[in-house]
Amino acid sequence: MISQGGLGLDEVLLVPSASDVLPNTIDIQTQLADQVKLAIPVIGSANFTTVNRAIEFAQEGALAILPSALATIENIATVKAKDSHYLVGAIVDNATNANALVNAGADVLQLVVTNDTDALVQNIEMIKATNQTVPLWVGPINDLAIAKRALAAGADTIIVANADGKSLVNVVTTVMSFAQLAAEYDGNVILGSDVKYSGDVVKALAAGAVAVMVDDAIMTDVIADNLFQISGGLRSGMGYTGSGDVSTLRRQAQFVQITAAGLTESHPHDVELTRDAPNYHQR
Repeated sequence: MISQGGLGLDEVLLVPSASDVLPNTIDIQTQLADQVKLAIPVIGSANFTTVNRAIEFAQEGALAILPSALATIENIATVKAKDSHYLVGAIVDNATNANALVNAGADVLQLVVTNDTDALVQNIEMIKATNQTVPLWVGPINDLAIAKRALAAGADTIIVANADGKSLVNVVTTVMSFAQLAAEYDGNVILGSDVKYSGDVVKALAAGAVAVMVDDAIMTDVIADNLFQISGGLRSGMGYTGSGDVSTLRRQAQFVQITAAGLTESHPHDVELTRDAPNYHQR
């Protein structure tokens, strides 16, 4: 699919394919678990999410993760009070408060990774023992060995990102490696960082992620406007590859390596904008 060596989002383009799908007919829904289906494969990262933003993501059929400081029974209840069908996730630091958050209505739990891998495994096992049907995401993780232990212990999804918030190196090939590992355990991978453009969403999904996490690197104040732009870019990219749905994109998309000049050429240029996009800035 790609040449040897690591490649980042800026170093690849998707290979066009014969297509008979129109952007407005493309299905961008993503089934993350039996009971968790997103209208768009975009998740509000915990470092970006407030209670109000969690509600806004849910209103658009997406999902956001409440950070540890906001992951309370009361705040989950606030989101659910708007609409019982709204999806909301919550950070858990250990197994102690997982049951309470699930009982309050949390649809997804994200377990934070610490330096103690043995404790991480123990927490995963304890959480899954009493909450088998609730998706347990673990991350951020950038180490395949830790990811393997987490998946073997029962984690459903690995959040691929650096714990210190720094950018991942070679995002595309990193996602590929983690997705291949996760598939061995019937698990999934979510790219947890580095998404700056709607095209990055397409590339991450094509590399094997089931969804991406977004924060203020791409999101501005009005969540609905941002998700509208991302969904349009996603449909455009999927149509470019002949993919009628996300699973097809993940299965058949191919990459080609490009140069820095090719990257510049791939972005809009020499055009006069009548209205700025809410979150687009030239690289």
